[in-house]
Amino acid sequence: MSIDSQVLISGVKKYPIPVLCGALSLAVMVLLYFRSDLQASQQADLKKYSAESARYRANISNSVQLQEQLDFLIQANQAIKERSLSAEGLAQNLQYFYRLETEIGIKADLRPGARPTPIRAAVGGKAVPGKKATPPNYVALNYIISVKGDFDQLITFLRRLEQGVYFCRINTASAAPSGSGMTLNLNLDLLGTP
Repeated sequence: MSIDSQVLISGVKKYPIPVLCGALSLAVMVLLYFRSDLQASQQADLKKYSAESARYRANISNSVQLQEQLDFLIQANQAIKERSLSAEGLAQNLQYFYRLETEIGIKADLRPGARPTPIRAAVGGKAVPGKKATPPNYVALNYIISVKGDFDQLITFLRRLEQGVYFCRINTASAAPSGSGMTLNLNLDLLGTP
C-alpha cells in the first residue's frame, strides 16, 4: 500500500493543527538530540559565571570602607616606623640602652650582636617564586647585653624594654646571682628600618 501525494495533501488540509504539532514536536526532538551534548558545557559556564558574579558582589560590598581602612593602615605603618630604630645609626641606637642604664641605675655591658636580619612579609617567611625580591621594610637589630643590679632594678629594666619607645623581642635570657645583686644576660632584637 502506498500513500500517494493526493491523500497526504488532503490529510494535511483536513487536520492542519495535529500535523503542525507533530512536525513541530519532531523538529524539537531533533534539535534536543543535537544540542544535548552542549548542556554540560553550558552548566560549567553557568557555574563559572555565577562564582565570578558572587566574587564581584563580595568585592563591591567589601570596598565600601576601603579608603578608611587604607588611611588606618597608613597611620599604623607610620606609627610603627616612628617606633623603630635606624640600622645605620649605631651610636644613636646604643644611646637608648645607655639612657636606660643611667635612669634605672644599673651597670650594663652592651655590644651589637649579629648583623641586621631582614624581616620579610613573604608567604611562610620564604620568597615567593616568580616575584622579584623586594628590599625588606624592617630589620631585626640584634644586641647582646649583660645587666648588673638588684632584682628590682632588673625587673624595671625588663619592663622599660617591654613598654619602651621601640619594639623589642627578647630571644634568650638568663639570670644568675653575683655579689650583692644579680646579673641578667639578654640576647634581644629591636625593630629597625634599613
